[in-house]
Amino acid sequence: MHRSLRAAALLALAVPAGLAAPRAVVSPTTTPAGITPLAPVDPALGTVTPDFSWSLDTPPPPGTPVSYRLRIARDSALVHIVVDTVTDTAGYALRRPLKPGRPLFWHVDAPTASATTGLVGPIAVPPWATLTSLSTFSGVNTADAQPTLTWLSPAINTPPGPFRYDVFVRRAAPQFADVPDVSIAGLRSTSYQIPSPLERNLPYVWSLVVHVDPDTSLVRSAGTFMVVDGSVPPATQLYQNFPNPFPAADRDSTCLSFDLAMTAAVELEILDLRGNAVRHFVPGPEFPGILPAGRYGRSGPGGPTCDSRLMWDGHADDGRQMPAGVYLYKLKAGGITQFRRMVFRGRRR
Repeated sequence: MHRSLRAAALLALAVPAGLAAPRAVVSPTTTPAGITPLAPVDPALGTVTPDFSWSLDTPPPPGTPVSYRLRIARDSALVHIVVDTVTDTAGYALRRPLKPGRPLFWHVDAPTASATTGLVGPIAVPPWATLTSLSTFSGVNTADAQPTLTWLSPAINTPPGPFRYDVFVRRAAPQFADVPDVSIAGLRSTSYQIPSPLERNLPYVWSLVVHVDPDTSLVRSAGTFMVVDGSVPPATQLYQNFPNPFPAADRDSTCLSFDLAMTAAVELEILDLRGNAVRHFVPGPEFPGILPAGRYGRSGPGGPTCDSRLMWDGHADDGRQMPAGVYLYKLKAGGITQFRRMVFRGRRR
């Protein structure tokens, strides 16, 4: 029986009905015969200097020389050649670093044995560095004015490795594209702490130039990062009072709280359901009409749980005891107006 027909018959017997045969990482247009590819055959490389190996399925008689032609390329047509060599061993150690981008393909022939691996690939080549801090498409904030930049790199043999890194940090505006705020060359570690504090509230980007001998690869952060004051909230927000309803258990009053993202003129007041003002907190005896950015209501003279200046016990501005019922409270700040509802159970007798 012809070799290919016999192999197909054996495969059909070995694979139960309804199950697919294992898939090799080879071109579907090529029928490998005689040489089994051993490495690399996974869909992605873990190194940029891989070792190639294969085995001849039917070894020749002892003393019979066998030579192999190995071709490694960045395309399936084997036009963009990385290596084209002849060897008398079933392996080859690539010591020229592969750059990311195009996938890898390879092919081995043994003309004297009429054997081939067929085309192996595509195999993804990893980037020379992957940024692991302060690099997201949507941007990221940090409270650390001297953040540590971190990254990961694939394996590389020495020589040609190890990798060396140049780090650049610059403001994101186009006019600063050629003027880095931070630059350091020749690092061999995969982290770097910025030595001097960056300006707050400015968007920055960072990048690496990765070197291996004369070759380089540029890696940029996916988005911007910004150093912000950790005490400044990212948005103006009015929170639900607590407890609600009140009074509750041993709490005769309820606590109001809000975040202010920027310095602004602020109004915080309690209204009845008709919209009439009942109690003014800001501006008021304890607060001016303009407040700096910050968090209000859960810290201060009342302690970390509730600021006594923003506690309501059911009394109006003139001291009147308000009846039980549903009330609204309103925050107006920086062009934003927010309402929430609270339930006052009335004063205990």
